[in-house]
Amino acid sequence: MKTITKLFSGLLLMSSVFYFSQQKSNLLANTEWKGTANIPVPVEVNFKFGTDSVDLVYQGNVVEKMKYGFTSQGELTLLKLAGNSPCNSQDVGIYKYKIDKDVLTLTSINEKCEDRKTAFDGNNYGKILPTTMQ
Repeated sequence: MKTITKLFSGLLLMSSVFYFSQQKSNLLANTEWKGTANIPVPVEVNFKFGTDSVDLVYQGNVVEKMKYGFTSQGELTLLKLAGNSPCNSQDVGIYKYKIDKDVLTLTSINEKCEDRKTAFDGNNYGKILPTTMQ
């Protein structure tokens, strides 16, 4: 019984370390950002990041759902899962992202979908802070 308890404790500890290290390295996870995207004209949108997908929200509706991840150099990758854009679901976009004083800036590094590049490249998005219930 002691061996099982030690094994379980060890697994729990390793899982916790992995979870918290992932949370620390993914600064976009479970955040929301608001700003302008050129789709094709400038409109106000929100990016709602989950742990591995991001919703592009326009006027309260999800207009694009993308999978996101990071390259080994830490660049943001975007891949269309569903939505209204003409982007191909195999076209991965690679972006440099920078967070400075609650402002997210996206800069295209290698983008196969011109429409996504036009929409996001060089734009700034302000962080939306979570509201608290009182």
